[in-house]
Amino acid sequence: MASRNGDADEEVGPTRKGAATIQDRIAAFAMLDGMKEATQAQKSLRLSLVGFTNSEIAQMLQTTPAVVAQNLYNERKKAGKKPATRKGVTEEGSAE
Repeated sequence: MASRNGDADEEVGPTRKGAATIQDRIAAFAMLDGMKEATQAQKSLRLSLVGFTNSEIAQMLQTTPAVVAQNLYNERKKAGKKPATRKGVTEEGSAE
């Protein structure tokens, strides 16, 4: 595609499929800025949910992909656990 001055426009960002563009990274950093109180594991999970790879997350959080993978495993494991309740017993522990 040619611009007004006749030069070809260059695509911004990586060319491989699924790679994060500069716009994606800017949006991610804005999101992380709003998560100041969140743990690294919580940030990793959020970034993973919006489509970043473990390597991309590791670069953003200044850690390794292995640490990101472990964080994601732990956070997903925590999310899968539900508080156990017995039938007929409320959360406070009193019988209904």
